[in-house]
Amino acid sequence: MKRVNAPKRFLRFFCLVCLLCLLPAGSLAASSPGDYQARYADRFLKPGEPSGWDGWVYRSESLYISVQEERYMDSDVFWADIYLSDLSQLRRAYGGGKWGVKSQKISVIAKNENAVLALTGDSSRNLSKGPVFGNGVLLRDSTNRKRQLCLIDRDGVMRILEGKDLTREDIRALEGSVWQGFLFGPALLDEKGKALTAFVSDVKPANPRAVIGYYEPGHYCLIQVDGRGTKGLEGKTNKGLTMAQLAQLAEHLGLTQAYNLDGGQSAAMWLNGEIISHPYHGGRAVSDIICIVDLP
Repeated sequence: MKRVNAPKRFLRFFCLVCLLCLLPAGSLAASSPGDYQARYADRFLKPGEPSGWDGWVYRSESLYISVQEERYMDSDVFWADIYLSDLSQLRRAYGGGKWGVKSQKISVIAKNENAVLALTGDSSRNLSKGPVFGNGVLLRDSTNRKRQLCLIDRDGVMRILEGKDLTREDIRALEGSVWQGFLFGPALLDEKGKALTAFVSDVKPANPRAVIGYYEPGHYCLIQVDGRGTKGLEGKTNKGLTMAQLAQLAEHLGLTQAYNLDGGQSAAMWLNGEIISHPYHGGRAVSDIICIVDLP
């Protein structure tokens, strides 16, 4: 039989696929609008400069974090302004080192992950159904029609999907494009970054809260709100925020998208080896956290 050579178009396509497979997952340098690295060069250190914490500010060649504390609507709020040079620095970590295994204190999980900063996750292990994505892997493909799904795609874009619109086939098809997914909710802002007033949630009264927020690819925000009568700044009592107040806080911080995570006694922020917020009754063991790590 006569051998037929492959068409040149196929060879070019094959080479392109191979090249894409070799690119580092989560790189934001080329996928973000404009030149991300150039626009935020002042946030990152220059090669050779020593990285680390200066008070509540962390800087390295690939990571910038600035943590602030303020009083907002009768509650202490801790929020971290985060710039990443690579999306792999925004990770999910689990109790026992694997999703669905066990619950542990945030501090234990964060230290095991060599985290720089950590916040309560979405407690998806304790939800009987719904899609779960973590670090680029689809961990559960069942549907949950009652909840909104928060996704961070591999290009760094954060978006909200309605659970009622997703089939199992839709969920499976997302795996190749999603870096992280969260299943608590609800979403707090509309498409214009304005605070919502109606929510897909049963947890609307004032409570301690945790939020993941988004400005643009590579620029994120983690928020922790104290509540349930814990002692706050200047001896004041923390009441916590209602869902409507939490949405107003997200708009106040200028976020373009924001999503509520597991709150109540679970809500806590960990920074540089210690819990800096004031969790209700000292906090509790959790099944998962969001953590920020630095590149080697």
